[in-house]
Amino acid sequence: RDSTASLVDKGATPKQKRKRLRKKRNKMALQTYTYDGPERFHSLVGQVMASLGYVGGREVRDVGAAVTVREEGAHLHVRCTFQDGGAPWSSEARLVGTDRERASLKDCLIHWHNRFCGHGPSPWGTLIGVRPTKLVHHLFDQGFTADQAEKALQTSYCVAPAVARDLVAMARLQRPYVTDRGRKVALYVGIPYCPSHCLYCSFPSRLIGREGEAELTAFRDAVLADLDDLADLCRTYDLEVTSLYVGGGTPTCLPLPVLEAMMTRLARNFPEACEWTVEAGRPDTATPDMLAMLRQAGVDRISVNPQTLQQHLLDALGRRHRVEDIYTMYENCRKLGFSIINMDFIAGLPGQTVADMQENMEIVCKLHPENVTIHTLALKKRAPLFHHELRAAIPPAEETGHMVRLCQSILTAGGYVPYYMYRQKYMAASFANIGYALSGSVSAYNIEMMEERQSVLAAGPGGATKFLCRDGHTLEKVYMLKDVDAYVQALAERIAQRRRLCAIIYGKEDV
Repeated sequence: RDSTASLVDKGATPKQKRKRLRKKRNKMALQTYTYDGPERFHSLVGQVMASLGYVGGREVRDVGAAVTVREEGAHLHVRCTFQDGGAPWSSEARLVGTDRERASLKDCLIHWHNRFCGHGPSPWGTLIGVRPTKLVHHLFDQGFTADQAEKALQTSYCVAPAVARDLVAMARLQRPYVTDRGRKVALYVGIPYCPSHCLYCSFPSRLIGREGEAELTAFRDAVLADLDDLADLCRTYDLEVTSLYVGGGTPTCLPLPVLEAMMTRLARNFPEACEWTVEAGRPDTATPDMLAMLRQAGVDRISVNPQTLQQHLLDALGRRHRVEDIYTMYENCRKLGFSIINMDFIAGLPGQTVADMQENMEIVCKLHPENVTIHTLALKKRAPLFHHELRAAIPPAEETGHMVRLCQSILTAGGYVPYYMYRQKYMAASFANIGYALSGSVSAYNIEMMEERQSVLAAGPGGATKFLCRDGHTLEKVYMLKDVDAYVQALAERIAQRRRLCAIIYGKEDV
C-alpha cells in the first residue's frame, strides 16, 4: 500500500470529534452505506462495513457511509465519506495493485472509521469475520504453536494481546472437537414457533396460539418426513450424527404430543448421538410434563434462558413469565437429571444497568448451571424494538461493554471457561456472544456449528444443511424455506436438492 496516501479530514475540532463520538456511542442504530466500484470488491466491502455497524443500502441521501473504488491501471483509488448528521468526513488513498490489495482495502476502511469515530484501534484489529477462532484453527493446521499463533494475530491482524491470548486459548480447547471428524456430523432441527414475540427478537417465528390443529399436523408430518430422509442419507453414506440440537423459536411451546412425536423420531433415527440439546428457554412453556417427556426421550442438555432476572425488564420485553418461574423450571430440570443446563443472558437490554447484570451473574454462580451464554443486544430492523419507544433506553456501548467484562470476571472466578464465541454483525462496538462452560461440560454442537469443520445437517423451516467439501474448508449449503407453509410445500424439492448434493460430496458422484 502507498504509505503516502492522500487523506482528507474536512473540519472537526477535537471538541467536535468528542461530541460526535458521544453521539455515535449513544445511538444504537443500523447505519446504511453505499458502494460504487468493481464487483469483485463488493462482497469484501460489505463484510467490512457490516463489521463496522453498517448495512448495504440503495439510498442516495442520508447514508452513513459512501465507499468508492476505482481501478487505475495497476493501482486502486479508494475513497470513503462518513456522515453522522454533522459535517462529512472523507478520506482517500491510492493502493498499489498487489496480492494484498484486498487486505489493504480492508485496512483503509477500518482505519478511516476509527479516525472518524475519534477512537483508537479496535481490540479485534482488522479481524472482521463473525468466527475469529476459525483463523486460529487455520494457523494451527499450518503447524503454528500457541505462542506463534498469538504473535501472528497481533502482528498480521493488529489484534490486542489480551484478545489474541483468549482466542488462542479457546481454539486450543476446541481442537479435539474440530479435528479428525471423518464422517461425523451434527444435526439441527428448527421449530419456528413462540408463545409471544420478545421485543428484541427478529426471528420470524409464528405465535403458537394462532395455529390450528391442521396447520400443526402438517408441520409435524413435514418435519418427521424431513428427519426420515436425513436418517436414510446417514445410512446410505455412512454418516454418524454425534450431536443433536433442537432450537427455535421455542420448541417447548408446541403441544406436547406434537413435540413428542418429533423427539421419538429423533431418538429412533439417531441413537448414536452422544449430546442432545433442546431449547426450552421460556419457563411458561416448559411444564413438568414437557420436561419429563424430553428427558425420557433422551435429551441430556437443556437451555433455560431467562435473558435477565429482573421482573421489570422481563415485563418490558414481553417475556410473559415471572422470575420465580425460572427458578422452578431450573429445579425441575435438576430433579429430572438433565446432565447439562445452559442459561442465556443478554447484555445491553433497554433499561438494564450494570447492577442488574451483576445480580444476574451472582445468581448464576449460586445456581451453578454447567453452561452460561452471554449475548449482547444487537438491534435488528425486524425486531419490534427497532421502532419502539424503549429503543431510547438501550444503554450506551460503554455501559454494555462494562456488563460484558463484568460477566467474564465473575464467571471465570466461578470456574467457568469461555469455549466458543461469535461476533455480532452490524455492530461497531466490537461485541461478541460468548459461551462459558464448567470443566468437562462444553457443548460439542456449539463448537461444531460455529467452527464449520464438519458437515451439519438440518431439518425444519429455516434449517441450513452445510456439507463440508473434500477440500476440507468449502461449504455447500441447502436452505429450507423459513415460512412454515412454504417449507411444507417445498419440502420434496429441497430434499431432492439435499440428496443430490450429499451424493456429490459423500458418494463422489459427478456434478
